[in-house]
Amino acid sequence: MKLSPLSFFSLAAVCSIAGSSGAAMLAPFSMSARGYSVALAGIPLVVNGAGRVCSDLSSGVLASYFSSGTLIIAASLFALLISSASIFFLDTTAVFLVAFTFLGITEAMFALSIRKIAFEKSEPGQQGRAQGQVASALGIGFAIGPLLGGFAGKIFGPDALFVVYAGPQLLSLLFLLLGGAHRSGKIIQERSVGILREGQKLLSSPSFLASCLAIFQSFLFLVGVTRVAFPFLAANQRGLGLDWVGTMVSISRLADTAGRYSGGWLCDRIRPERVILVGILIGIPMFVLQVYGTGVTTLLIPLCIMTMGFGYTNVGATTFALQSAGSAGKGLSLGLSRASTSMGQMLGPLLAGLLVEKFGYEHGFETMALISGVVLFVVWRGLSKQPAEAAMDAGRSEDRSDRS
Repeated sequence: MKLSPLSFFSLAAVCSIAGSSGAAMLAPFSMSARGYSVALAGIPLVVNGAGRVCSDLSSGVLASYFSSGTLIIAASLFALLISSASIFFLDTTAVFLVAFTFLGITEAMFALSIRKIAFEKSEPGQQGRAQGQVASALGIGFAIGPLLGGFAGKIFGPDALFVVYAGPQLLSLLFLLLGGAHRSGKIIQERSVGILREGQKLLSSPSFLASCLAIFQSFLFLVGVTRVAFPFLAANQRGLGLDWVGTMVSISRLADTAGRYSGGWLCDRIRPERVILVGILIGIPMFVLQVYGTGVTTLLIPLCIMTMGFGYTNVGATTFALQSAGSAGKGLSLGLSRASTSMGQMLGPLLAGLLVEKFGYEHGFETMALISGVVLFVVWRGLSKQPAEAAMDAGRSEDRSDRS
C-alpha cells in the first residue's frame, strides 16, 4: 500500500513530538536531581517556550515566502543536530538551557509548517477536520512521548533526555524525506505590504485576540499540569514511580488527541467559536477534582477530561485563526496563534510550579480553575464581537450545514 505524502508527514509528526515531549517530561526531574526546587525545575521548559515564541512569529512570516516542506525539513534537521550534540554537555547547565531554547525554535517551526500543509491540502468545509487530523498526529506523539520518557527515566535516569529526543528525530527526518518534503522548495512570493495589512487587521479583531487568549490558556495549563504540577503530585504526594507517572501522562495525552480529533469534526458543524468555549468550560471543574485523586484511576479521570477540553480549545482556536485571515495572511495568522501557544508553554511550567510551591497542591489547582473561569468570560465576550463580514460568512456556513 502506497502512503500519501501527508501520511508520511503525519508519521514524522508523531516521531518528532514523541521525542520532544519525552525529553520535556524528564527535564524537570533532571533539574530536580541537580538540586533545583519545584518552582525552578521547569526552567528548561520556560526557555524552550521562549524559543517557541520567537520562532512562531518569524516562522509565520517565513511561511509567506517559503514552502512549508522546506521549513519543516529544516526544523527536523536542526533538531536532530542540536539534540545529538547536547548529549555530550549534560553536566553544563548553561549549555543544557541553551539547547532547550534552540530546540523550542525548531519545534515551533515544525508545528506551524505541518498545520499549514494540512490547511493547504484541505477543501473548504473540511478545514476543521484536516486540522483535527494533523493535530491528532501531534497528539499521538504527545501521548507516546511521556511513556517513552518515563520508562527511559526509570531505567537510565532523567539525564537520558537528549537521547530520548534525538532518536525519534532521526525517524522523523526519514519520514519527511520519504514524503518528498525536500522536493517542495518552491518560493511563494507575497507582498510585504499585504502581509503587514493582514497583521494589523488581525490584531485589531477582538474575536481573533480572544481565540489567541483561549489557546494560550489551554497550553498554559496543559503543559503546566502535565509536565510539572501533576507529575510532582503523583510522584511526591502519592508515591508513584516515574514509569507510572509517564504512563498516566501518556494516557491523558491520548484524551487530548481525542479532543483534537473530535473537536476538528465539531468545528465543521457547530463552528470553531463554540468548540473553543466548550473546551475551556469542561476543564474548570476538573482542576478542583484533581487533588482528590488518591490512586491511579481517581488521579487519571479528571486529568483526561481536562486534557480533552484542552484538545477542543486547541483545534478550535487554530481553525478559527486560519479562517480569520485572507490568503496573504494565513501564515502570519497561524504564526500569531502559535505564538500564543508557545507563550502558554513557556509560562505554564513556571506558573504551575509557583502555584504549587506557594499555595500547596489543593489551593494551587483551585487557583488554576479560577484563572480559567476568568479566561472563559473574557473569551466569550471577545468571540461575540465578530466583524460583520465574518458573522455573515458564519451564517451562510450554518445554512449550508442545515440544508445538508
